[in-house]
Amino acid sequence: MESCVSLYRMLREKGFRPSKKLGQNFLVDDNIREIILEASRLAPGEKILEVGPGNGALTVGLLTRGAEVWAVEKDTQLCRFLRELLGNHSTFHLIEGDAMKIPLENLPPEKLVANLPYNITSPLLYRLWEKEGRYQKMAIMVQWEVAQRLTAPPGTKDYSLLTVLLTSTHEVKVVHRVSRHCFRPVPEVDSAIVKIQWRGPVMGPLKETYKILAEAGFQHRRKTLANSLKKAIPGKDWEELLEKAGIPPKARAQELSPEEWITLAREANSLARSSRFKVQR
Repeated sequence: MESCVSLYRMLREKGFRPSKKLGQNFLVDDNIREIILEASRLAPGEKILEVGPGNGALTVGLLTRGAEVWAVEKDTQLCRFLRELLGNHSTFHLIEGDAMKIPLENLPPEKLVANLPYNITSPLLYRLWEKEGRYQKMAIMVQWEVAQRLTAPPGTKDYSLLTVLLTSTHEVKVVHRVSRHCFRPVPEVDSAIVKIQWRGPVMGPLKETYKILAEAGFQHRRKTLANSLKKAIPGKDWEELLEKAGIPPKARAQELSPEEWITLAREANSLARSSRFKVQR
């Protein structure tokens, strides 16, 4: 298996220059690659989605461990490099294109293992959350700040809409903090390896209402929750609804746990069935 450093050198020898705009920082530490691979708990022949394979440092490790890999890469020059490097592997499938535009749910894999490009991490996780249960397990490298947001408790500055959505349906665990010096070029921030496990269909028919309410609340997170909801979805008696859910009207969005958001969505759906209330955009 080629070392991460040798793969980076091979790429640079071909005249490649990393793009800061595309969030291209390449792993050069074999130990970190092993930690990601261990966190992914691969089974022989398992189908894996990798978004942003870059120069193939992680891809090579996945293939060596017997995985079948669908790799989505946007950069044309990197795609050419990957075809030269791995084109003879029957279990390697390269898809050239933007992962934010490709219908990933139509691909065979059910597990995501990737060193995600910094610039698409949060929007990609939002998008995968929409496809509930489609990717039941993820082992991903993300910016340290993103890892902090994903695991932040309610009431803290890092607690965000993404936290509320993802932790309502998934177990999220930071496995390892990764120094910025494990990449070339060296980024401005550290990274983290994060494991994400789907809990099962815990939301059911509440999911759409849950998302609408949480998005509305976090859109104006400095306002009280009642005022935030009134501004985003006018014409409703939000004080009454919050009271029924056992939530103080003066609470703010970032103070509610995922369980409290679920309770709020349940009350909203209950009132919607009575024709007195309907949550919609």
